[in-house]
Amino acid sequence: MPQEAPGAPRRRFNGNERVALYLAADGHCSRCGVALAAGWHGDHITPYSAGGPTDILNGQALCPECNLKKGTTVADGLRDWQNHARDLFLSQPKRDFMVAATPGAGKTWFSLALAKLLIDEGTAERIVVVVPTDALRSQWADEAGKVGISLMPVSCPDDYEKTGYHGCVVTYAQAARGVGAQLLRRVTRRPTIAILDEIHHAGESRAWGDGLTDALEHAIHRIALTGTPWRKDSTSPIPFVTYDANGKVKVDYAYEYGTAVSDGVCRRIEFHAYDGEAKWADCGKVSSSALGSNLAEIDVSAVLDTVLQPNQPWMPALLAQADKALDDLRTEVPDAGGLVVAHEMYHARAYAEILKHVTGQEPTIVLSDDPDAKGHIERFRDGTSKWLVAVRMVSEGVDIKRLAVGVYATKIRTPLFFRQVVGRFVRVRKDEEFNARLYIPAVPTLMDHAREIEEELRHQLAVEFEREQKAREDAGYGQGAFEFERHPLSATEATFDRAILNGDEVTPEEVDRAVAWCRSNGIPATYATNVARGHRSMEQDGVDVISPEAVPVVAIPRHRRERMLRGEVDTLAGKVAYRMGMPKKDFNYWLRKEGFPPRAKATIEDLERMETFLAKKLGES
Repeated sequence: MPQEAPGAPRRRFNGNERVALYLAADGHCSRCGVALAAGWHGDHITPYSAGGPTDILNGQALCPECNLKKGTTVADGLRDWQNHARDLFLSQPKRDFMVAATPGAGKTWFSLALAKLLIDEGTAERIVVVVPTDALRSQWADEAGKVGISLMPVSCPDDYEKTGYHGCVVTYAQAARGVGAQLLRRVTRRPTIAILDEIHHAGESRAWGDGLTDALEHAIHRIALTGTPWRKDSTSPIPFVTYDANGKVKVDYAYEYGTAVSDGVCRRIEFHAYDGEAKWADCGKVSSSALGSNLAEIDVSAVLDTVLQPNQPWMPALLAQADKALDDLRTEVPDAGGLVVAHEMYHARAYAEILKHVTGQEPTIVLSDDPDAKGHIERFRDGTSKWLVAVRMVSEGVDIKRLAVGVYATKIRTPLFFRQVVGRFVRVRKDEEFNARLYIPAVPTLMDHAREIEEELRHQLAVEFEREQKAREDAGYGQGAFEFERHPLSATEATFDRAILNGDEVTPEEVDRAVAWCRSNGIPATYATNVARGHRSMEQDGVDVISPEAVPVVAIPRHRRERMLRGEVDTLAGKVAYRMGMPKKDFNYWLRKEGFPPRAKATIEDLERMETFLAKKLGES
């Protein structure tokens, strides 16, 4: 249970009082009469913020919907997952609450909406947001303003308690040491909600973890956010979190990538893996290997160190392929942009020169030693230029929705960093229907990360399909100790190894054939991976698609057409429901009222009508 401010009246109903309220309401909401489910709210009839006592005589049992309708709040505009996470928190308020949500899903909005609700009801008086980088201080303050919260990005000691603000935004470096930690400890003696964005940064050093623990000791709620769970590091423990028996952080609410794609919140991403040969000298010994070989960890680092050298053929070939894909996409999405994540600053500058030669345009370079790095990112975000090259400046927290093609050119192979980079490409914009694409070296670790992400998506899509079928009514880094002795010698050009999409791995031959088919039928080549998967599926049914001209005249089997239609309708339904701000269950009921049968019972003709109707509705929204 959260700590109460010293001397403040108790805010929460205790266990015995909740039992009494439940029995007094006969297990039903005191307003709408619906049966109370787990997560029901104990509500003050006279609001706590207006002096109402926390007593059963001033209490009532309400369902979450009725309680939240008592006042107009920013929670009204929350997505389904944000509503569920909020209701979970309110039903069993914990002092430390961890939310893991895929990048682009809306963690910022969720936490600010929850904080606004707690302030409005009188549970808290102040908000402190802790972020990884300087640039994110202003970004969080801007977002808070949209929900009616005034936060001050801290740049001097006077900003921690500035008059006229609900609170402040600080970096982990400010919050975990020196004067900043002392000032936070003082200001949080008033009832305070602490929001810790990408909390794994608190583990960058033991001193940071200890300092943050002391600085936020008095906060009544500490809401931790992360884009992906991580494993315990005994050298730098992270405060305010717990771990399971396998050493993985425990989360109170998780919203994964697969679910976000299924809900239309995030876009799909293709992983294009490229192989190549590398030769290097390590302590005088010359070695060589392909990227995709079964290598020791120290050799993986050596191979990557070699192929990522700007003066070797591998990277120029890969950048040329990525730029070609971006050009194809820009025929449909004129402002689509690309991002190269480099390992070193000198790499980034050299890659920018290669791209300038390939494209004839000057790429945007973002480096940590550039005082105008933030300005470069903002100008690229709001512009239409093609390429952004950075080291780690855009790994998380930077929202550039036009990013569509990426090149992963760093030796960092941790799942956390990989997912942070992936998160730069999955943010959706209205009326855009395309897959993002990330080019990666074909080393086993990165391939495994890509497969894991795609498996999450395939699993969620399978869950959604099974749910629909069963519905009766509504469907509801390690590097070697002697690395300084290693000398990259040579690398071949990057060669396409495979594409990973929706858990399938598509070969170069399949993609080449699909590209030819797309071009012969006037379809942008950016869809070649999807077409290749479709061709493979058709071949398994005995349909000949070797000739690009043959495919258009082949009749697709009815059962396959129905399955394809059902998938298209499910995707459209999710997008339209999201645009209308309607939960899936309510949206499916609305579809029934529009004259459509439950999708589990729909014929192919029903699905075709539904597809046309939803596509038109999507265009209107």
